[in-house]
Amino acid sequence: MTSKYALVEKIIRARRTEKVLASLEGRRPVPAEIEASNKPLVRSAIETAGWAPFHYPSGVDGITEPWRAHILWNVEARELSRFLSEELELTSKEPQLAAACSALVLVTWIPEKAEESLGQCEDRVVVRNEEHLAATSAMVQNFLLSLTALGMGNYWSSGGKLRGPEVFDYLGISCEERLLAAVFIEYPEMMNSSYGETARKPGGLREKRGDGWIREIRRA
Repeated sequence: MTSKYALVEKIIRARRTEKVLASLEGRRPVPAEIEASNKPLVRSAIETAGWAPFHYPSGVDGITEPWRAHILWNVEARELSRFLSEELELTSKEPQLAAACSALVLVTWIPEKAEESLGQCEDRVVVRNEEHLAATSAMVQNFLLSLTALGMGNYWSSGGKLRGPEVFDYLGISCEERLLAAVFIEYPEMMNSSYGETARKPGGLREKRGDGWIREIRRA
């Protein structure tokens, strides 16, 4: 086993799901000096994640990649939490997740539509969209592993209420995009309890993993 593979394997196995929840009143904002040191790291992790493979170019707005990453730093994440709880009156977990995180990255993808005028058939567009979705998933996994390597907590949420048109409108995200991942990030320094009370809930499937899904095909 090479040292490079061992390192990659270690990072993959170290990645874990942990939901961190808090109220705005119970969670202190990220101090300016901590955010200043972590912002470039998060931005670099997003750019690195963008080296995920994709089969078809998007071509939307002149951008080749089929995914988009919308970053909310701590101030914006806290304002989103306030919007969700006060304006939308949500009692779900999303306002608490947004209040607890150091930063939030919403990863979306853009489905294609069949255009009969161009001779496109529906089946072909379905296949292309499956490719776009798979590619965006690879980008998200790259991002999670990069954050893990940086010692940052991360949680891939499917988005829940964040998928709604009210939230997209509030954040200025095009209605043509589809949310695949809401990645809630916790900086290493903010894991200290002195920054406020949080509830931590680990993922429920980690201990149920196995290798029964692997099948070797052998010729007789």
